[in-house]
Amino acid sequence: MNERRENISFQPESSRVVNRKKNKAGSVLAVFLAVVIWCGLVGGGYYAAKRYVDQVVQKVQQTNAMHVQLLNERLSALSSEMNELKRLLSSADQTISSTGSLQQELNARIEQLDLQMQELEKSLKILKEAP
Repeated sequence: MNERRENISFQPESSRVVNRKKNKAGSVLAVFLAVVIWCGLVGGGYYAAKRYVDQVVQKVQQTNAMHVQLLNERLSALSSEMNELKRLLSSADQTISSTGSLQQELNARIEQLDLQMQELEKSLKILKEAP
């Protein structure tokens, strides 16, 4: 009978060992799944953030390109207008013998256009330097 008790007593211990192994395997699996899910969340968050930042940068670049184009158009328009005024001034110099109010008005207009052109060049330079 003593042998039976020993056999009986060993069976619960072996089932305890099996239960411990099952619990250990289950906890290892749970930790592994938690790490995999965490890595997936981090990777997904990184991808979403990178995509958002790339879209914002692209929109800013498109807006800057549009502003640069508009400034170039205004600059070329002012330049052509200034050249026309210079041509008119030189022809006015030839036709008018006195330096009257017409030359003063033309000179004032040329100075005004020069200032506008300098401001536009500054704005264009700033936009070109932006990313």
